[in-house]
Amino acid sequence: MKSTFIILLCCAALCMVSTSVRADMINNDYALAADDTLTTPYNWAIVDTFDSDRPGWTYTGYGKIRSGSVAGKYAAPFNSSIMSNPDSTNFFAVPEDKTVGLTADVSFGGNEYNYLGMFWGSADSYNSLEFYNGGTLIASFDGTEIFNPANGDQLNGSSNQYVNIHLTQSFDMVKIISTDYAFELDNLAVGVQTPVPGAALLGIIGLGFAGKKLRKHT
Repeated sequence: MKSTFIILLCCAALCMVSTSVRADMINNDYALAADDTLTTPYNWAIVDTFDSDRPGWTYTGYGKIRSGSVAGKYAAPFNSSIMSNPDSTNFFAVPEDKTVGLTADVSFGGNEYNYLGMFWGSADSYNSLEFYNGGTLIASFDGTEIFNPANGDQLNGSSNQYVNIHLTQSFDMVKIISTDYAFELDNLAVGVQTPVPGAALLGIIGLGFAGKKLRKHT
């Protein structure tokens, strides 16, 4: 009877993980970079600033490095609650020309990561991210799932934030998608975090079973 109760308790915990882990994997923590832009708060992450000393990832598709703002095309990320001025450094924008293509792929040289962060500027409902491993889609998010509202406001802090996404599966490529102008981002970061939020609880549950089994046989 006691064993049955423990199993039911663990099943309930697993259900809680499955329903809440997605929300737990996204946060808006940030650090303020020397250039006054928002960047990853994690010192173990690799960052592409789109300026100098870039990490050498492969960008393909229909995005382009931009600077400044062009009405109706792209806008420098700007969180007016934190920053003094709009992003004055280079950033990445998708699409370059919406009449040609709407996506850009970022490949990480065969390396796998479970964390991605970015300074996401003027987020729109039609901006989205897809995460792949070996060509298989493992997760996807659109602007409305991360921002409220995702209305493309170029000044409001609520639509210009640093977004940290922690996945329970590893990815080796990210697809940046925008069906209209534009998806702007800066300080793109990736890394490996252990344990991953949610996976930690699974590990604790696993250890609980192992411990019970060990005690039973001593």
